[in-house]
Amino acid sequence: MKIVTLDGPSGSGKGTVGRLLAQVLNFNYLDSGLLYRGVAILVIEKDIALSDVSNIEEIARNMNLEFSSENNKIFLDGIDVSNSIRTEEISIVSSKVAQLKSVRAILHEIQRGYLKGNGLIADGRDMGTVIFPDADLKIFITASPEARAYRRHKELLGRGESVSLRDLERSIASRDRSDSERKISPLVPAVDAIIIDTSNMTVEEVKDKIVKHYRAT
Repeated sequence: MKIVTLDGPSGSGKGTVGRLLAQVLNFNYLDSGLLYRGVAILVIEKDIALSDVSNIEEIARNMNLEFSSENNKIFLDGIDVSNSIRTEEISIVSSKVAQLKSVRAILHEIQRGYLKGNGLIADGRDMGTVIFPDADLKIFITASPEARAYRRHKELLGRGESVSLRDLERSIASRDRSDSERKISPLVPAVDAIIIDTSNMTVEEVKDKIVKHYRAT
């Protein structure tokens, strides 16, 4: 079974590209970030402190997160969270959840369960370094902080969420530091990853470039 990993920072475009690749290659698709976001939603809803690790572990084990590729709907325990799961508040809390070693371990096992069918496109921050180190193709997608903030701003405005571009730039810089400096599964390219800077590329251009690399494997 073929595995393609897409790692990179927030706003780099790996999610959009990942979904396209899964369609083109007829592969299963894993957006690992949704799992952390799902936990974050429940942590907020249940008013659980981030220091209450045992309760957060329980949430990670028992939540039911489903993604419909037909209409891009996301359901958490049967409730449509397609919009709420992408908010900036959830982004911030999910980044903090991702720093909890035991919670990451639980979600790592769930992520490996997506390996089925013809193959897998695995999108995240440690897919090629930790979850699937033997992947057939490892891609690290990045972009300038300015380009990533602009994309995120456009996405949030499209959902009716009012956030200033300057605040997003600060949030992304903070998230980058948190992701790259954490002791557990830091955001770094795999040593054998192909690095693609998408700052000045369209989604189609990025998708075509990765497909070309995949065909060459």
